[in-house]
Amino acid sequence: MKRVLLLLMIPAGLLYAHSVVLTLDAPDTNISGLAWGNDNLWALDATTRFIHQFSPTTGDIVSTFYFDYVESMNPTGLAYSTTLDRVVAGGWLGTNGYVYQYTPDGTFITKTSMCGG
Repeated sequence: MKRVLLLLMIPAGLLYAHSVVLTLDAPDTNISGLAWGNDNLWALDATTRFIHQFSPTTGDIVSTFYFDYVESMNPTGLAYSTTLDRVVAGGWLGTNGYVYQYTPDGTFITKTSMCGG
Protein backbone atom coordinates (compact mmCIF):
# COMPACT_ATOMS: atom_id res chain seq x y z
CA MET A 1 0.00 0.00 0.00
CA LYS A 2 2.83 2.37 0.78
CA ARG A 3 4.36 1.87 -2.66
CA VAL A 4 1.14 2.76 -4.45
CA LEU A 5 0.71 5.93 -2.39
CA LEU A 6 4.28 7.00 -3.13
CA LEU A 7 3.81 6.43 -6.86
CA LEU A 8 0.65 8.53 -6.82
CA MET A 9 2.39 11.38 -5.02
CA ILE A 10 5.31 11.67 -7.46
CA PRO A 11 3.21 12.52 -10.56
CA ALA A 12 1.13 14.98 -8.53
CA GLY A 13 4.35 16.75 -7.48
CA LEU A 14 5.45 17.05 -11.10
CA LEU A 15 2.24 18.88 -11.97
CA TYR A 16 3.30 21.75 -9.72
CA ALA A 17 6.90 21.96 -10.89
CA HIS A 18 7.88 25.47 -11.99
CA SER A 19 10.49 26.65 -14.40
CA VAL A 20 12.13 30.00 -15.06
CA VAL A 21 10.39 31.67 -17.99
CA LEU A 22 12.24 35.00 -18.04
CA THR A 23 15.32 36.54 -16.47
CA LEU A 24 15.71 40.31 -16.22
CA ASP A 25 18.77 42.39 -15.43
CA ALA A 26 18.52 44.47 -12.26
CA PRO A 27 17.68 48.10 -13.08
CA ASP A 28 20.47 49.38 -10.79
CA THR A 29 23.52 48.33 -8.79
CA ASN A 30 22.38 47.27 -5.29
CA ILE A 31 18.73 46.22 -5.17
CA SER A 32 17.57 45.93 -1.54
CA GLY A 33 13.84 45.70 -2.17
CA LEU A 34 11.59 44.32 -4.89
CA ALA A 35 7.81 44.60 -5.20
CA TRP A 36 4.97 43.93 -7.64
CA GLY A 37 2.21 46.48 -8.21
CA ASN A 38 0.32 48.43 -10.83
CA ASP A 39 1.23 45.66 -13.35
CA ASN A 40 4.95 46.46 -12.98
CA LEU A 41 7.95 45.42 -10.94
CA TRP A 42 9.44 47.96 -8.53
CA ALA A 43 13.01 47.95 -7.25
CA LEU A 44 14.70 49.95 -4.48
CA ASP A 45 18.43 50.52 -4.80
CA ALA A 46 20.29 50.98 -1.50
CA THR A 47 23.30 52.65 -3.12
CA THR A 48 21.84 55.13 -5.60
CA ARG A 49 18.69 55.75 -3.50
CA PHE A 50 16.34 55.39 -6.47
CA ILE A 51 13.08 53.51 -6.75
CA HIS A 52 12.57 52.14 -10.26
CA GLN A 53 9.34 51.02 -11.88
CA PHE A 54 10.10 48.62 -14.69
CA SER A 55 8.35 46.38 -17.18
CA PRO A 56 8.10 42.72 -16.12
CA THR A 57 8.22 41.57 -19.73
CA THR A 58 11.08 43.66 -21.17
CA GLY A 59 12.98 44.93 -18.13
CA ASP A 60 12.74 48.49 -19.48
CA ILE A 61 12.55 51.23 -16.83
CA VAL A 62 9.13 52.92 -16.94
CA SER A 63 9.89 55.57 -14.31
CA THR A 64 12.36 56.39 -11.54
CA PHE A 65 12.18 58.57 -8.47
CA TYR A 66 14.47 59.39 -5.58
CA PHE A 67 13.93 57.69 -2.21
CA ASP A 68 14.59 60.69 0.04
CA TYR A 69 15.67 59.47 3.46
CA VAL A 70 18.27 60.31 6.10
CA GLU A 71 21.80 59.81 4.72
CA SER A 72 22.81 57.16 7.27
CA MET A 73 19.62 55.09 6.87
CA ASN A 74 19.91 51.54 5.58
CA PRO A 75 17.15 50.89 2.96
CA THR A 76 15.78 47.43 3.62
CA GLY A 77 12.62 46.74 1.68
CA LEU A 78 9.91 47.70 -0.73
CA ALA A 79 6.20 46.93 -1.09
CA TYR A 80 3.30 48.10 -3.22
CA SER A 81 -0.17 48.64 -1.79
CA THR A 82 -2.77 48.06 -4.49
CA THR A 83 -5.48 49.13 -2.04
CA LEU A 84 -3.88 52.53 -1.46
CA ASP A 85 -2.05 52.69 -4.82
CA ARG A 86 1.21 53.52 -3.03
CA VAL A 87 4.84 52.52 -3.16
CA VAL A 88 6.05 51.76 0.37
CA ALA A 89 9.79 51.78 1.12
CA GLY A 90 11.40 50.93 4.42
CA GLY A 91 14.66 51.51 6.15
CA TRP A 92 16.53 51.36 9.45
CA LEU A 93 18.26 54.23 11.18
CA GLY A 94 20.09 52.83 14.19
CA THR A 95 17.47 50.76 15.99
CA ASN A 96 14.46 52.61 14.58
CA GLY A 97 12.57 51.47 11.48
CA TYR A 98 10.77 53.89 9.15
CA VAL A 99 8.26 53.42 6.36
CA TYR A 100 8.00 55.99 3.57
CA GLN A 101 4.93 56.16 1.33
CA TYR A 102 4.94 57.56 -2.22
CA THR A 103 2.45 57.77 -5.05
CA PRO A 104 3.44 55.67 -8.10
CA ASP A 105 4.80 58.83 -9.77
CA GLY A 106 7.14 59.48 -6.82
CA THR A 107 5.26 62.13 -4.86
CA PHE A 108 6.09 61.79 -1.15
CA ILE A 109 3.02 61.19 1.05
CA THR A 110 4.21 60.42 4.59
CA LYS A 111 6.88 58.86 6.79
CA THR A 112 6.02 56.65 9.77
CA SER A 113 8.29 55.50 12.60
CA MET A 114 7.74 51.80 13.17
CA CYS A 115 9.62 51.14 16.39
CA GLY A 116 11.64 53.04 18.91
CA GLY A 117 15.21 52.33 19.85
